[in-house]
Amino acid sequence: MQSITVRAPVAARPATALRSQARTARRVVAFSAPKQEAIEAAIKEAEETCAGGPSGECAAAWDTVEELSAAASHAKDAQASSDPLEAKRVADCETDPSQPECRVYDD
Repeated sequence: MQSITVRAPVAARPATALRSQARTARRVVAFSAPKQEAIEAAIKEAEETCAGGPSGECAAAWDTVEELSAAASHAKDAQASSDPLEAKRVADCETDPSQPECRVYDD
């Protein structure tokens, strides 16, 4: 898990220029694609949380499951959307690097 702090430029926000800089920072956390085990664990936790009846904690637990499932789906889509022509070109260049499309020119 990576953590990045992002600050918006003050000039872009003239109305908030007088506010403290500490309030303009926000933390952005980037996660890798969740594994199926993590999703299953979140589902089990959500079911246990909701066993006592619906509550705010129950809704938050199912929101976590939804976010993990969506992240896994997006990662799967990104992996599946790779260019098959590029993959073929790379394979062809590994087989025969003398082909014109495999040439690399140094500046």
